[in-house]
Amino acid sequence: MILRKCKGCGAVLQDQEPDKQGFIPVLKDDSSYCKRCYRMMHYNELPKIIASNKDYEHVIDDVIQRNGLIVFVVDIFAFKATFNKKMIDKLRHKNVILVANKYDVFPKSTNISNIVSWLSRECEKIFFRVDAIHIVSSKKGYYIDDLTNTIDLARKGRDVYFVGCANVGKSSLINALLKRNTSIKNDVISTSMIPGTTLNQIRIQFFEDGKYLIDTPGLINEADILNQLMPISYNKILAANEIKPITYQITNGNAVMLSGLAALEFICDDAISVMIYTSNNLYIHRCKSEKVNYLFENQLGVLLTPPDFTEKDNIKYKTEIIELDGRKKKDIWFSGFGFVSVKGKAKVKITYPEKTEVYLTDAIIG
Repeated sequence: MILRKCKGCGAVLQDQEPDKQGFIPVLKDDSSYCKRCYRMMHYNELPKIIASNKDYEHVIDDVIQRNGLIVFVVDIFAFKATFNKKMIDKLRHKNVILVANKYDVFPKSTNISNIVSWLSRECEKIFFRVDAIHIVSSKKGYYIDDLTNTIDLARKGRDVYFVGCANVGKSSLINALLKRNTSIKNDVISTSMIPGTTLNQIRIQFFEDGKYLIDTPGLINEADILNQLMPISYNKILAANEIKPITYQITNGNAVMLSGLAALEFICDDAISVMIYTSNNLYIHRCKSEKVNYLFENQLGVLLTPPDFTEKDNIKYKTEIIELDGRKKKDIWFSGFGFVSVKGKAKVKITYPEKTEVYLTDAIIG
């Protein structure tokens, strides 16, 4: 018996169990997509079955054992959340191309060379050697040809595996490569804003020597805010278009709230410059620090959404204080929903969901 796999998610097709991966009402010899992927592609229906980290690690451990070229995909807008330590530890001593996707959401004035240098420094900090760094947009097709050329030079007759965290755009990137380099016009692999859409390896013959592009399931980062909220909030959190940063001149005792996802309270002697890089759909509210607790207690899920009113009771918050010495512009990153760039000396009291992670880096822009 020959097992047929869904071209969209990689699950083995079957017509016996509707609630299991790969279900299709009638399994035929020419069946290509399971019911789940078909409904995602044609009706924009969100998937109910996702991959787990156990599934993913089994797949990635198999990939590591093979002699392939690795394309490690991260989300440039959620870099610190998707530059995953577990993934990096697995990929050490492998041939790796680091690809930062979703460049289209950054302001058009952003200098791409500066971002490449910033990424290089982030790799050097943890002694992670990569063969090349590329910035791309699978959505807009930016710099896809440059990536194609690098893959051709680096693969040396091997298959090419695309790995990374969930929702970084691995499947979208392969779809973009197919559209640019073949006669294919429509997406071949299923994509969705829901983390964990790809369920197994998806192999697509691509190269003249018969070798493959191979998509893999994405590691689900529990700290990513998407894994703490319901899909009703995703459209406000995920940046779908070019970000229009919001700039404030902040003085002592002022605060900025990133919807109900985070609050930053500033303690400073002199005015500082604060620039917010989040989805244009995320509500940003400036207020006095003394109002923050009142707003969290009375406006969460109302004025401050996300979280939605139905989600707010499931989220617990914590606080920490970050000290900025003012010598360099710094970015405060929130796992999965953007970053805040600060220029100046200050203490910043940050309130955010306790399962989320906050990172401090040198400024990625400017």
